[in-house]
Amino acid sequence: MYTVVMGVGTDTERTLRKAQAIDALPAPPESVAVVVVQAGEESADTPNLDRLTGFFDEHSIDATVETVHADPPTALVEAAADHEADLICVGGRKRSPAGKAQLRSGAQSVMINTDRPVLVAGEPGDY
Repeated sequence: MYTVVMGVGTDTERTLRKAQAIDALPAPPESVAVVVVQAGEESADTPNLDRLTGFFDEHSIDATVETVHADPPTALVEAAADHEADLICVGGRKRSPAGKAQLRSGAQSVMINTDRPVLVAGEPGDY
């Protein structure tokens, strides 16, 4: 089983871009397991969580949800270690005019603080 850890927040479009990037991985959907981490202040009620889990159900991807009250980047890195994840998926920003990928501070923190591969899900059409 190929395990992916991803975070979920209040931005529905960014969350769905991450889910689409996971779905586009070169692996059969039934061989992928996703751990969705709800972290931080918004973890009590994330309205797009049902939409996200519905997306994974429609694409035959096994998904579980973990709610933690911690800093989101730290929670992702710790969940990846706890689940021995093969990949962490984070959201990116649009590319700069020069074509350089721009990272959110949380995505950058995850990349710096893990030894696992990190997939940065960009804008539609970027992957």
